[in-house]
Amino acid sequence: MHPDGAVGFGLSFFVTLFSVLNPAHAVPLYLSMVGVPTPDTNRRVARTAALTVLSALMLALLAGEPLLDFFGITIPAFQVGGGILILLMALSMLQGQVSPAKSTPEETEEAAQWRSIAIVPLGIPILAGAGSMSTVIVFDNHATDWLQWSLLVAGIIANTIIAWAFLRYSTVLHRWLGQTGVNVISRLMGMILVAMAVQFMANGVRGLFPPLGR
Repeated sequence: MHPDGAVGFGLSFFVTLFSVLNPAHAVPLYLSMVGVPTPDTNRRVARTAALTVLSALMLALLAGEPLLDFFGITIPAFQVGGGILILLMALSMLQGQVSPAKSTPEETEEAAQWRSIAIVPLGIPILAGAGSMSTVIVFDNHATDWLQWSLLVAGIIANTIIAWAFLRYSTVLHRWLGQTGVNVISRLMGMILVAMAVQFMANGVRGLFPPLGR
């Protein structure tokens, strides 16, 4: 494969995954759970949540397709389902809300200490939820060689580092961006996700109904 094609594939994955993870929106949610965290708490939460995100996404990359095969789910069907899920998340982001597909109010209210929130619900499902795992599995199915697959791994690691940075410096970022800035970023990411979700569903429909592709 031509390197330019691989770079485009990797960049598309990185942007889509970043939009789904939406770490900027996780910052006010995290701060609402813990109030005014100390720098030490930020370090611990950021490290634990980032490791949780990395583990969940790498698991989706390595075992996603075999798991679908085990349950008899085809990739086109998963693309349509994942596209619908991502579209719902995108619509929530455009409205400045947190999608129920990422976290429920009950899950948020139950979190009180950093040890309980770093993994659930912050790592999973607020950051690495069903939408991000669906994104990884769909792109994994489209990877045609080791270079593209390596770019998927690099994209996961890069997004994990970004998520860590947002949480590590959450207090500063929220003070700098403000709620308005966070909402603007979320809406921009939501617009990107709407287009990606439609593309996912279109590819899935073509796979389920080949005559439509012709």
